[in-house]
Amino acid sequence: MDNPFAVFTPEGLTAERVVAIFSTEMPGLGNIENAGHAFVIGTRGSGKSILFRYLEPDCQRIVTKKELHDLPFLSLYVSFRETQAQISELARFHDNHGEVFFNEHLLVLAIGAQVVLRLLRNNDVANDNLTPTARELHDELAALLGSDGAGDETTVGQALKAMALQLQAAYRRAIQYVRKHGFMSDTLTYTGELYGFDDLLLPLIDFLRAALRIQDASPILLLLDDADSLTETQTRIINSWVARRLSSRCSLKIAAQITAYKTMVTIYNTRIEAPHDYQEINLSDARASEKAYKSRLAGIVQRRLLTAGIVMSAEKYFPEDHRQRLAIEREERRLRAEHEAGRGRGYRPRDDAYRYARPNYIARLGGDRKSRNTYSYSGFDQLVHISSGVTRFFLEAAADMFAEALARAPRGNKNVGTIDPSIQNQVVREHASRQMIVDLKDLERDVERLKGNPQQAVQLSNLIKGLGSLFESALLDETAAERKLFSFALSEEPTKEMEEVLRLGVRYGYLFQGVIGRKEGTGRAPLYILSRRLAPLFNLDPMGFSGYKFLTNDKILQLMNDPEAARHSLRRQRGRANEDQISIDFRDGGSNA
Repeated sequence: MDNPFAVFTPEGLTAERVVAIFSTEMPGLGNIENAGHAFVIGTRGSGKSILFRYLEPDCQRIVTKKELHDLPFLSLYVSFRETQAQISELARFHDNHGEVFFNEHLLVLAIGAQVVLRLLRNNDVANDNLTPTARELHDELAALLGSDGAGDETTVGQALKAMALQLQAAYRRAIQYVRKHGFMSDTLTYTGELYGFDDLLLPLIDFLRAALRIQDASPILLLLDDADSLTETQTRIINSWVARRLSSRCSLKIAAQITAYKTMVTIYNTRIEAPHDYQEINLSDARASEKAYKSRLAGIVQRRLLTAGIVMSAEKYFPEDHRQRLAIEREERRLRAEHEAGRGRGYRPRDDAYRYARPNYIARLGGDRKSRNTYSYSGFDQLVHISSGVTRFFLEAAADMFAEALARAPRGNKNVGTIDPSIQNQVVREHASRQMIVDLKDLERDVERLKGNPQQAVQLSNLIKGLGSLFESALLDETAAERKLFSFALSEEPTKEMEEVLRLGVRYGYLFQGVIGRKEGTGRAPLYILSRRLAPLFNLDPMGFSGYKFLTNDKILQLMNDPEAARHSLRRQRGRANEDQISIDFRDGGSNA
């Protein structure tokens, strides 16, 4: 039995498979389909690539049941990871007067070739002859590329194949010129043509509209995936295209990992800004509607189960540990009764039940961490919260759960009716340990290979452990007003050292970033949210969060650089009752500065 939760690279999936598993509740989908430039940002696995794959014409023809020329929009997909546009020898052109021109030349050729090849590979292009307008546009492009024009009987498919060959040949020549510099100390004179956005890419898009008979009212969307893999110069070139605001001819939809996009500055040293130049769509906002995210995940689970012949809701397929659920419900009833008797703490009885029932249950499992490790991270609701708003985090865990359930099944039984809570808990805890231990070690090595500071990965590890201890302390304190903590806010401008470590954490999904009102009541402060995938390491309750702590730079730097001293100080203060949303002081007798 195939694993219904297996994660594959979206670019290689068939249109039928993409449409079968894609959730149309993806945030911002309607806006992306419209004309206008947009940046689609998110952590790895947040759904950027499958969103772009879903927008491609072969998928949209299935969704809309329309022919290519009748689609409401035409999407042209490019993955920069599939190009060679960032080859290392380009560093030789840095600060050279031809750097921008040659990089744009490489970009437009790489984009043009990939766009035409994907159109041919994924679509049955009409065999109609070129219209006079399409032939004229084709011949102008062919002349620019040094090739012959189309004949009277040239079909659309033939013209696209010829155009792909011409673009690939020009791209190979440019790449060969760059590669030769790997064996030379001097810069070679470039004698070939130099193409740009205006003289090649826009005319190519106009030709595609005419050749494919796309309606004038239907926008053409150029989907640029993995834009964070570009060099800074190439990024500035892309930004310059965005600044042009030419969405009537072509709308750029640019996908990048959050915090990894190199710059928002153009080659003219001006900044592009939202909403004037583009719209920003964040696919991994940890503070976005949990209800909407849960609904989207439930739809994805049911769609994937259906492909395996399983008709069942997500809640039933991933049940919570029954005994634990009954115990927490008893605690919820007790807290409601306490509130109704006038001994409540929240505004309503259900507030106390939501805030304190599960933390009380975890805290009372035992005094030491080993006893609290018996808490079961199971049930669809918990798995949704643990995935922290990132679809791939859920699917990767679900795939491992399915594989484990299949391995435990009796010999010859290839059906997995549900995922046992013990398997869910086991996999969730294994993933948390892997993310904290293995992945962070890999990150430390990778940062060093990229000529960065490997100490930043160590500081990030220290910070996460310190935050986990801080949040665990709050959960265990039954006098605390807010015990579901996963967030901290900065009470002052961060130092550069802090900024780099926090940025690293956000980029690799250990932290999520937001903003919150400052304590003083004026302005906004950066807010950072710990990934709830790490909840099992600190026996935290992953089911929602609203509280946060303001921390000073000194305290964050202490967590990053002297974690043992910070945790020791925290343990000595664990009995303190004042757990309002204020700064935590890790020094004996210190002030909340």
